[in-house]
Amino acid sequence: MTTAQKLPPGSSGLPLLGETLAFAKDIFGFIHSRTQAHGPVFRSHILGTPTAFISGPEVCEAWLDEKQVQREGAFPAPIQELFGGAGILPLMDGAPHRARKELMLAAFTREALALYLPALQKLAETLFEKKAASGESSVLDDLKLFAIEAICANVLGLLPGDPQLAAFLADYAVIFKALASLPIKLPGTPFWKGLKARDRVLARFAAIVQAHQMAPTEDGLSRVLAARAKDGTQITGEQVGKELHHVVLAGTIVFAVLAQILVEVSRNPAVRDRLAAEVKAQSPAGPITAAQLRQMPYLTQVVNEAKRSAPVVPVSFGKARVELQMNGYSIPAGWNVMMAVVESNHNKVFSDPLKFDPDRFSPERAEEKKPYAFSPQGAGTLEAHKCLGYDYSSVLIQVFTAVLLRGYSWTLPAQDLSLKAGLIPPEQKSGLRIQFKKA
Repeated sequence: MTTAQKLPPGSSGLPLLGETLAFAKDIFGFIHSRTQAHGPVFRSHILGTPTAFISGPEVCEAWLDEKQVQREGAFPAPIQELFGGAGILPLMDGAPHRARKELMLAAFTREALALYLPALQKLAETLFEKKAASGESSVLDDLKLFAIEAICANVLGLLPGDPQLAAFLADYAVIFKALASLPIKLPGTPFWKGLKARDRVLARFAAIVQAHQMAPTEDGLSRVLAARAKDGTQITGEQVGKELHHVVLAGTIVFAVLAQILVEVSRNPAVRDRLAAEVKAQSPAGPITAAQLRQMPYLTQVVNEAKRSAPVVPVSFGKARVELQMNGYSIPAGWNVMMAVVESNHNKVFSDPLKFDPDRFSPERAEEKKPYAFSPQGAGTLEAHKCLGYDYSSVLIQVFTAVLLRGYSWTLPAQDLSLKAGLIPPEQKSGLRIQFKKA
């Protein structure tokens, strides 16, 4: 049997263009409909490259094997451009990747995360106090601002109100639109605007890095600049500037998980009551500490379920280094291989996967214990290709939720909570209108 006969099911689409138009119009819908039609391994041709889409824990071991799947060259060229080019963690392999990851993780050690808590708590308290005073209103823009303020405060040392925060937020909104657009480099197109926004962001990071090199602080960037990998190397200013772009780009989308918390906890009164009781028992007032967070297992379950169920990013990128054998099909060497993140998190390994059910993460059920089952920010270990901000994002969401539950109630008026296609992450069509009240 020839390799062509063993190819995964799917379509190459139109000559040259492939299925790029359908993919760009609704990336999440494109992947979901074809997974439903073809199963967890299917093929397409997008952005000029033959591509296999895969999902589920069964394929993760091969996906994480660097002898089989590489990250270098895995981003389609337009996406790589928006991320600032090659030489960043999602596009590195082997020893260079491990050394760079070790350096960047200096910003997210257990000690660093504990030091970040006061700023996170203050930002959450300010957010909810403002929203409670404003009456019923859309919250999506507030959640985006909270996410970027948190990351920039903890990692870059930028205080709320710094004019650079608004500039970052505006530019990243443009970049997200560009990521879901056709890669047409003509003035005025979303992709062209995205490239211009990328340039502004990178220039801003270069200046921030230079300032930190001259006057170190205790924020994440200073920790990274001071770190040394096991091989003795340190990160350069140019390298860390590009990594910061990746970190903030990836981190800002946590707003979609915060929105999921607000929607699903509101929809599930039993979850809300149990969560509020735990928070008020362990941290009724005052500073929220790392020790208190460790004493709230149900809060961790809710955060994990929000991460699992929220459609945040559609894919992680890889490239077949050799011919791959997956699910009875052959994926030729050189093909792009995209891990479908949402489809993996909705895999049948989870009981009733479309239901919001934090108890699936309880010790009694522990549905995530199957190897590679729970991978909302990449499978494997932090030292490998899991998102370096995995623990940080969990702490950020925990603090946000704890501040909310111990001080406020909220209601969602009747509205359209379906998600807009063509956005990364998808957003509620209504803008997510909520009424907050002080408890």
